[in-house]
Amino acid sequence: MSFNFAFVTDPQIGMNSPWGLNGPASDRLRLEWAINFINEPANEIDFTIFGGDLVNNRDAEEELDVLLECLGILEKPYYGVPGNHDLFDPREQPSPYIERGAPVDFSFSHKGAAFLGLNSIHLRGNFGVQLQQQELQHAAEQLDSMDPKCSHRFVVTHWPLFVHEPDEAETYWNMENRRQVIALFQRHKVSCQISGHWHQDIDAVWHGISLLGSIGLSKPLQYPEERSFKVVTVFDDGWLARRVSVENA
Repeated sequence: MSFNFAFVTDPQIGMNSPWGLNGPASDRLRLEWAINFINEPANEIDFTIFGGDLVNNRDAEEELDVLLECLGILEKPYYGVPGNHDLFDPREQPSPYIERGAPVDFSFSHKGAAFLGLNSIHLRGNFGVQLQQQELQHAAEQLDSMDPKCSHRFVVTHWPLFVHEPDEAETYWNMENRRQVIALFQRHKVSCQISGHWHQDIDAVWHGISLLGSIGLSKPLQYPEERSFKVVTVFDDGWLARRVSVENA
């Protein structure tokens, strides 16, 4: 049985709103356009997954206000993971993003496919070794508990494992511990890792695992391209991802 889900990443409310958060050509309008598309029954989207960087400034409550207002008009179930723009270091201070109930992680199955959302800010080691090891352990436990009957296993992170090739140097855009992470995914028969952060599409296969990235809604950063989100159609023996542009929002 086939089904569709939407992958929406990097709406980054406040990053690219030249006439204000609620003005024309704002991040809000692009996110609302995407949500209205998802809500439209004819598009047959079962649920939405957010890939992080939902706001641009982790300490800007007004950006979080706009985000939560937008999420409030979403009529389909939604899940999500945080991005580096969303969270403070929990060793230093709490994050309004978490305290106000924005999406953080998830694990569920749907029509023969399993989905796991991880905190890749922790997994990458941004906030120290202890939180990194805890997230690795959490990932292993969640992958262990997935329904073995599921034919596909999707893992969603904000950070991609790499952006050009596996042996590239560590940068702001990739994960230094990518070989450890891909080995974990291999052991647990992950089918596909889906990510944002790079603000550009990624379409690769590494160690037999598909790596899928999306440009996001706010702004292209690597080269000029249309801002968009992905609709993924999952069927018994595969899936297909297509862009939906928000340039006319």
